[in-house]
Amino acid sequence: MRAEDRDTAPRSTSVGFQVPAQLDQLTMVHALAETVLLVGGFALDEVTDLLLAVDEVVTALVLVAVPDSLIDCAFTGGDGALGARITAVSHTDSPIDEHAFGWHVVATLTDALRTENAAFDPDHNGYPTTVEFGWIRRSHGPSTI
Repeated sequence: MRAEDRDTAPRSTSVGFQVPAQLDQLTMVHALAETVLLVGGFALDEVTDLLLAVDEVVTALVLVAVPDSLIDCAFTGGDGALGARITAVSHTDSPIDEHAFGWHVVATLTDALRTENAAFDPDHNGYPTTVEFGWIRRSHGPSTI
């Protein structure tokens, strides 16, 4: 890559972590996600909104997660945008109630929202479930996750 191309190429970074799928781990998810967002250059009001979305998604997945499973969180950001991917193994094939108030909160706070429910996985004794959301900064400013 030429030096002048590096200066104009989109920059993005991915960060991920896993925690046990237990309600007492929500504080850890919140703290880790907050750190990722703040280090990524997001403003405090942006971080507050994004954390609310993360909290709602993780809570919904923890409540339906199979015992002894993990919540897997991955964030990709750069150039004023954030992509989040949160995965768990659910004991039901339709774990997310898309008519619930919490889901409407997530839909309101994000620019893109998608849920994927995979077929039963006998190795994990449940249904792999992924929630992805995207968010784009309205004003220009630094973010580098």
